[in-house]
Amino acid sequence: MSKKDNYVIFNPEGGLGKIVASTAVIRAIKQKYPEHKLIVITPWFQILTGNPHIYRTFPAGNTPYFYQDYILGRDSIVLKGEPYFCTEHLYGKQCLAKSWCELLDLPFDGNSLPELYYNNVEIDGFDELIKSDKPILMLQTNGGPYDSTKKYCWTRDLPFNQAQVLADELSKIYTVAQITRPNCKKLNNTIGINDISDKKVFLSLLMKSEKRILIDSCLQHAAAALNLPSTVCWIGTSPTVFGYDMHNNIMPNIERLPNSDQTINSLFFDHDFNGPDHEYPYESSNIFNLQDIYDSIVKS
Repeated sequence: MSKKDNYVIFNPEGGLGKIVASTAVIRAIKQKYPEHKLIVITPWFQILTGNPHIYRTFPAGNTPYFYQDYILGRDSIVLKGEPYFCTEHLYGKQCLAKSWCELLDLPFDGNSLPELYYNNVEIDGFDELIKSDKPILMLQTNGGPYDSTKKYCWTRDLPFNQAQVLADELSKIYTVAQITRPNCKKLNNTIGINDISDKKVFLSLLMKSEKRILIDSCLQHAAAALNLPSTVCWIGTSPTVFGYDMHNNIMPNIERLPNSDQTINSLFFDHDFNGPDHEYPYESSNIFNLQDIYDSIVKS
């Protein structure tokens, strides 16, 4: 590397879905700093391979000599900040990408769509991931919580009883692939997917599916990046903030319990992603109109 090289260093933190979403910010960084080489440091660096805006990626926590190589004696620009604590984000007034760009003083062109890139060799290998004589429907029942010991996080996970009804009905038409965590309940009439360590390969499973029922987790971000309109079910988070217009975003169709907004353990947010059990705001687990979800799949 030359001492004349100019770098901009972006260090997004968070889960897999947030890093997928951050690729919209990566695009804005390159728009503002086209002559700088962009370096990204993140725990999920593998999913960024092939991104034409990025010069190099580094895994968080494994950056030997980084300061010496990219900071010391240079005019590198470092971009690091937590958009979740921006006022507009806290009040749910705008999409995450816009809040993130404003925080880092970047241009936002109104396009919050993320980006994922796969080469031909990667795409050719997808045929070995799932084999089925019927079209494949991805059904994500559970996402990745901060507390990995929890089997159900109501803020984002699909209620198991309603997910089973969907699986029973849709398995008549599709091979239903349930995306879940290893410690969560497995649905009948599905094939289970829960232990793919290569997260870029994991996200690529979407390209094998004809239809998708997702939740607010990494796959709905990845589906947007891959231009795969999907049905996304929302519970404790907002499609205005984390979602995409290309998806059919479905909300619960029952009223919250009185005083459900009195969350004793909350600071800046109403509920955290883990969904504390005592904060569950509904009287029943039948929170979605399943006909709406079914129609979104079979009529789309």
